[in-house]
Amino acid sequence: CSDSRVSPEILFGRGLGELFIVRVAGNTVDNIALGSIEYAVAELGVPLILVLGHEKCGAVQAAVDIVTKNAVYPGAISDMVEPIVPAVLKARTQSGDLLDNSVRENVKRVVSRLKSSQALLAAPIKSGKLKVVGARYDLDDGKVEFIV
Repeated sequence: CSDSRVSPEILFGRGLGELFIVRVAGNTVDNIALGSIEYAVAELGVPLILVLGHEKCGAVQAAVDIVTKNAVYPGAISDMVEPIVPAVLKARTQSGDLLDNSVRENVKRVVSRLKSSQALLAAPIKSGKLKVVGARYDLDDGKVEFIV
C-alpha cells in the first residue's frame, strides 16, 4: 500500500535500496504496477513478492463505503477503488470486522492474480525461483501476519 504509516524497510529491518517496492493505494495491481513487478523479477532477479495490506486501509475503507453506503468518489479515485470491491463483497459473507476482513480478502485476491499471471511471473513461480505471498500489517502493534 502507499500508506506512509507502513514502511517495509523498517518492518523487515532492511536498509534503503535493499527492497524493490511498488506502492499503490489498496495494494491493487493494474498493468503499470504489474509492469513494475515484472521488471523487478525479470531484470533484477527478485525472488519474493510480498503483497502487504494493513489495518485501517483508507482505500479498502473507500471500497467498503461503496458497497455499504453507495459512496461515490470523484476523478480517478473510483477507478483506483473499483478492483477492491470484489474483496469487500466476499468479506461481507464472513463474521467479524468488515474492513479488516476486506483487507485480508484484498491481499488474497492480489496474490492469486499474481500467481495466476501468464506474464513474466509464471515461469519463475513454476520453477520455484519466485514466491508470491500476502500479509497484513497491524498498525497498533507493528506485527506482520502472513495470510497467504
